[in-house]
Amino acid sequence: MVRKKVYKKQHILAAASDLLEKKSFSAITARNVAEHMGISTQPIYLEFKNMEDLKLTLLQTIYKSLEKDYFSTIQSDDFLINFVLNYIEFAKTKRNLFIVLFVEHHSYGQQINQLTLDLFTKSLKGDERYTAISPENLNKLFIKVWVIATGLASLSTSGIMSLKKEEIIAIFKNN
Repeated sequence: MVRKKVYKKQHILAAASDLLEKKSFSAITARNVAEHMGISTQPIYLEFKNMEDLKLTLLQTIYKSLEKDYFSTIQSDDFLINFVLNYIEFAKTKRNLFIVLFVEHHSYGQQINQLTLDLFTKSLKGDERYTAISPENLNKLFIKVWVIATGLASLSTSGIMSLKKEEIIAIFKNN
């Protein structure tokens, strides 16, 4: 009788996500993930082509979760403001993950940039003010908003600034 596969993709991704949040991208090795799960590395390589595949799948999974858990929240009638407020809320709630993704140095900057741009674009879809923006101007707007949101999120998570929602909106609208 053939043994059933016990550890599926979602189990491995959950373990890798836990390692990522607790440590960093460099901690996500086959050996570390397997050790964290109490298994051999074989199930990892049965589910993923290689560790790069696992890490890229992990990033996509994290962003789907962020979209569902944070960026679908409507806090303002301006979807741009929603993006900023939700980004800051994510940073405050999932501080370690925010730091690992957006502060620490790693080799996934291009992927994170693209995934965040995709999330930003999805966040603006329902707001008529932003539907007619050209792709070039949308990218410029994204960079401006992301820089401001990351600055505010970093200051909030570090405890240097503790701003209320209204203060964040006011700061953002004045830029």
